[in-house]
Amino acid sequence: METLQPQSQSVLITGANGGMGKETTKLLAKKGYNRIVMACRTEGKAEKAKQEIVTEIQPYKVDGLEVAGGFDMNNPDEIEKAVNALPANKPFDVVFLQAGGVVFGKDFEFINYKGKKIERTIFQNTLGGYVTLFHLKRRGLLKPNARVIFAGGEGARGIPGMIEKPEFTSAQHLNQYVYGNVKSKYVDMNAMGVSKYSSAILVQKLAELYKDEFQTVWFTPGLTYGTNGLASKPAFERFIFEKIGFGIMAFFGLAQSPVAAAQKYVDAIEGKYGENGDVLGAPEKKMLGSISDQKPMNSSLTNQALIDEFYSIVVDTFGEIPKKEKATA
Repeated sequence: METLQPQSQSVLITGANGGMGKETTKLLAKKGYNRIVMACRTEGKAEKAKQEIVTEIQPYKVDGLEVAGGFDMNNPDEIEKAVNALPANKPFDVVFLQAGGVVFGKDFEFINYKGKKIERTIFQNTLGGYVTLFHLKRRGLLKPNARVIFAGGEGARGIPGMIEKPEFTSAQHLNQYVYGNVKSKYVDMNAMGVSKYSSAILVQKLAELYKDEFQTVWFTPGLTYGTNGLASKPAFERFIFEKIGFGIMAFFGLAQSPVAAAQKYVDAIEGKYGENGDVLGAPEKKMLGSISDQKPMNSSLTNQALIDEFYSIVVDTFGEIPKKEKATA
């Protein structure tokens, strides 16, 4: 794939005010990207992050940084308003959907939307991104053959000792999980893995259906310390994870810095990693290493019945992303 030329590129990044979103934005700004829209939950958070970036990367110019609020991945109505507020004549070359996070707690949580109860981790890590993409496409804000990247996670194929491999016995089983109709103990990291699994199978369906309109890639750079992923965890537990757990992993080369991970995301944005429909991350049974195809690591990732079932749930809830009209003779 041809590498993007920064000076002519327009990029939208969800969750750009923290973690990987902010670090990726910073690197793109340094490279001189023409336009980077920091799409955050609130305009205030986006503006604060923008000013921090401006200060941190001096003397680089950041004329292309823009802020946008309303991109709450748990609130489709707010996302629609936020996309509607974007300029109509400035479509994007790249959309990086990376907002989301872990839901820490003792039991499953759900988002109620249009009479449906949907597991919250899936909602905020996958469905909010779909809604964002839906409205960008509806408004004509994707350039032809635009590159859409969903931020993944190795939990989609399981991480020994950390996240159980997401597996479903049938389409009905997946349906029941999404709608909260299964009786199972809630484990936050396992739920996170399922949410990343759901985005991986969604990406494959979108890649199949919209290959002539935009390119869709699922990408994870590997385990990264120092991000906002643990922000909602109790202070003491967060300290143990970040200062001790991740510190040990980093020392032994099992986790990478946010800057190193963000550079891999920049490489994915620029087409150095990933073709349409790819699901890419660390090598099997590892959290960090050479970028590898994740599909062979979990048979559920390529189970067509599960892919079709999840897509059916998505379309039934939010509608199908508009397709371009075919010219008639």
